[in-house]
Parts: sequence; structure tokens; C-alpha cells
Amino acid sequence: MAASLRPLFLAIIPLLMISSLIRSSEGEGVGFYWGQSLHDENLAEMCNNSMYRYAVLASLYLEGNRPVLNMDDKCNPSYPAGCAYLGHMIDFCKAQGIKVLLSLGGRPDLSSDDAHNVAEYIWNNFLSNNSGPGPLNATVDGIDFRIQSGSNQSLDVLAQALRNYSTPERKVYLSAAPLCQIPDYYLDDAIKTGVFDHVWVQFFGDPSCKFYPPIWIAWYCYLDKYNTTLSLGITRNPDTDGFIPCDDLFTRTFFVVQFPKFGTLMVFEGKYECNFSSGVLLASGKKSMNKFSAID
Repeated sequence: MAASLRPLFLAIIPLLMISSLIRSSEGEGVGFYWGQSLHDENLAEMCNNSMYRYAVLASLYLEGNRPVLNMDDKCNPSYPAGCAYLGHMIDFCKAQGIKVLLSLGGRPDLSSDDAHNVAEYIWNNFLSNNSGPGPLNATVDGIDFRIQSGSNQSLDVLAQALRNYSTPERKVYLSAAPLCQIPDYYLDDAIKTGVFDHVWVQFFGDPSCKFYPPIWIAWYCYLDKYNTTLSLGITRNPDTDGFIPCDDLFTRTFFVVQFPKFGTLMVFEGKYECNFSSGVLLASGKKSMNKFSAID
């Protein structure tokens, strides 16, 4: 009897997995980083895809205590209005229901006073129109912390100062992109403030950051007391340590979406297309259903 049911069981498993992915991902959506590569697609074209719910623009560099917009691959912020053309694309993305964040990078070296000053600068120039249209000629919805060099001092103060700009009428979204090791040297104190809405862990770029269930469970436990979602940061670059090929992505993601805090897939190097019909997950593509989708 058991042997006769085995073929039926094997046939049902993929359907149950797909159903679970779709149910557990309502209201979220795949995210992507934009501005890191000359090969990035047009921002508005990427946002014209119902798969996506987050777009993170790279990036605002912290050079010591000085924030400097660094998007030379896309525009030249050193010229007046050199990045203003991005404004209509950012507004288009937001009109599609996509949350647009500006990523912080560089080599910070902040005192507590510096952190408050940087937060005020970001608010005035990127999160509000207090100082005019701003370098991007549009406002963003929030700030992403992707710090991998410099000092780790006062990044927690900066995160809390940015959160303090949130109001019931206007929320400032905050995200963090730590490396997979716990604790992350640069972002640990900031994450422990509990102010981040999303934490997308980078499971690539380091031989120790290949995705395995124990690492995910460790992150889940680490974030359990915070009101944040935990997302799987992936890369489409097959030459990068930790790259997850399509054949593995579906089964690995099926494991992570069982966790209540699971948020989304965050793609760090553009689109990542995997066909559901071949038994793997679609993280980007022409046809989509809210967050994950099957290709007909």
C-alpha cells in the first residue's frame, strides 16, 4: 500500500511547495539592488514588473563623517542636477507600489554627534523635500545599511536617529544587509536597536556564507525578538562564493519560507530568473504573481 502511494506523494510534493511559497509571501515581494553595475537594466523597466516590491539604490557613501552620493555608473552627482534624471524613474517605481530605499556604504567613522548630523542630512536631501528636490530629484522611502568597511561606531545611533523621523503619516523604512556570520561586525549594534523593518542576509561572497539551514535557523533565532522580517540575500553571479543555482534555489527557499519572519528574496546583482515549471523558484521574470510566480 505504501509503495503504491509513493508516486502520488512525489507528484503532490511540488504542488504543495509552490502553494506554500505563494501563501507565505503575500504582501512582500522580491527586492533588487540597482546602481552597482553598468549592466543594470533601466530602473523604470525593472520596476514595471509586479514581481518586485523593493528597489535599493546604490549608494550613498559615508567617507568618515561625510555622506557622498556615489552613482558614477548611472550619473555624475558632482555636476549640478547630474542625477536629477533618476527622479522620474524613482517616482515611477513608487507609483507601482515599490518601496525605494537608498543604500549606505563606504567607510564610516562617526561620533554620536556625527550620526545625528548625517541623519539630518539624509532626511533633508533624500527622505523629504526640506532642502528642495534633492540630488535624486525625488524622495526615497527609506535607508538601507550595507556597511562592510570603516568603523562600526555610532551606526546604531544613526539608525535610531533615522527611525525618529518616522511619523504616523510617513514611515521611514530601514533595512540592513549584514554578512552571514553572527554577529556582523559592522551592523550588529545597529540591528540590536530593533529599528530595522527588514534584514536581508548576504549568503554569498564568502566561502563560509553558502546557504545552509543551520545558518538560517541561527539568524531566525537572532532576530526572533525584533519586529523585523528576515530575507534571503542572493546573487546571480555564478563566480561568487555562495551563489545558489536554480536547481537548488527552489528546494532551499521552500525551507526558509516556512518561518513566519521570512520576508523575501533580495537580489544583489540584478535579475535572477528561475523557472517554476522545471521545479525551481522564480525570483524575477516577465510574468509574476505578487511575489513568486509560476511561468506558464
